[in-house]
Amino acid sequence: MKRLIVSTGLFLLLLTSCVKWPFSKEDAPSATIEDVTMYDSLGKAIKDFYAGRLIRLVSDKFIALNQAGDLVKEGFIQFDTIKVPILKAEKNYILTRVPIMLYTLSINVSINLLIGNQLLRLCPRCNFTYRPTVRGQILAGYAKGMPDGTFREPAEMTLDGDGNIYVIDQDASHDVILKVTPAGAVTPFAGSGGEFGRLVGIGLDRSRNCLYVADATVQRILKIDIGAPATINVLAGSGMPGNTDGTGTAASFKFGSERAYQPGGNDKGQGLALDATGNIYVGEVYRTDPNASQIRKITPEGIVSTLPGSRTSPTGDAEVRIPAGLTVSSTNDLFYVSGFSGVFQGITRIAPDGTRSSLAGLVHAESLNDGTGAVAQFSYPKAIASYGTYLYVADGSNGALRRINNSSGQVITLAGVGHRNTNSQCAGGCPPGGLPPVEGSYWMPVSVALVGPDYFEEAARAIRMDIVGGVAARNDGLIYVSDDGYRCIWKITVY
Repeated sequence: MKRLIVSTGLFLLLLTSCVKWPFSKEDAPSATIEDVTMYDSLGKAIKDFYAGRLIRLVSDKFIALNQAGDLVKEGFIQFDTIKVPILKAEKNYILTRVPIMLYTLSINVSINLLIGNQLLRLCPRCNFTYRPTVRGQILAGYAKGMPDGTFREPAEMTLDGDGNIYVIDQDASHDVILKVTPAGAVTPFAGSGGEFGRLVGIGLDRSRNCLYVADATVQRILKIDIGAPATINVLAGSGMPGNTDGTGTAASFKFGSERAYQPGGNDKGQGLALDATGNIYVGEVYRTDPNASQIRKITPEGIVSTLPGSRTSPTGDAEVRIPAGLTVSSTNDLFYVSGFSGVFQGITRIAPDGTRSSLAGLVHAESLNDGTGAVAQFSYPKAIASYGTYLYVADGSNGALRRINNSSGQVITLAGVGHRNTNSQCAGGCPPGGLPPVEGSYWMPVSVALVGPDYFEEAARAIRMDIVGGVAARNDGLIYVSDDGYRCIWKITVY
């Protein structure tokens, strides 16, 4: 049986009766083939590719390799560390398909030919670039061109370790929590007996198997046993509005009670998040000043305190920063979104030492603009989630999912159409029957510098969401967004 082996930089062909080189030693000095050209399925030479793309690798050196053995049976193409089958190999080419690589930014990758345990490097000096695909699909709540009645107004949400989503579903009378599996199956989880009023924040402590919600009707933090969701206890809150620190029912809160579905408004004094040790953080407003706000910290034992650096008593529009949603990063920085027309719309960071600073956004009327820091613009951002080096924002009236580098403040739009272009905001520009949701996809650019700062704003319009009110990140390649306008849950993937 013929078998091709790479050994000490030279290629040996083992035959039953003899050993011979497929190339001369001068042609194969270092286990590489330098002169590889990549083509797409139409025969166009390319340097970049995306998951699922059919590519043809061409080199005259492949003639000898194809004559020496059956590469389809004996070989693989390896993209970085991911092996994929060779679909066809003859004459001077090898045909294969690009795998899903789970990169969230365009990146140069190595391409190798793997035979047995030996690697033959293909064009190691070439800049072959993998371009991730951003894709938006409706996971649950929309079928046959209309909402299917699964959700009334899906709002903030959180994830468990298995990827199940727990969604606040708001209503005029009382809210409930629904559970959505990764496959999109939806079942009631808690609150169907009228146990909740207006829920304005939700978070999960996986180590204690507890779900926490902020209830603005009773002004309390409620604790729910994941294993027995009918078991609901008061963790903190007297039941009366106030801003008093203390333990358990000796403390008081003042949460805003706005519903998530507000095409021209934000959720003021809302949001709930947990840190790695199980401490809970909630946004609230002052009882005596509707433009002042703060963030409260609640330990798993119910001890309530005010987070240092979070209290704002505005003297100008730049300091009207009432939390609508918040998250805690792996470095224990707390980030929150806020904003309504004419005041600061964006993301504020509170460092562990209590230092408060703007990460992205500016004092301005609502709009959508990508960029870094104060160049970026938002429109009533309603929820925020953290994973790794990124923050993900449900940018309300923009109907958009925004991704922000939590260090540099660079903002891009992953999905969505922008202010006045959603179904709820198109006003006189809507066609008869309104604008339907659009599931779609696009490819990341090879370099933003080559395509310009507005690339994502335009490309992201391939995915049309309406007013969005909640976000949860399983990882940097899988983000869920709740859509109050279309009454559904979106699954946004980047790979």
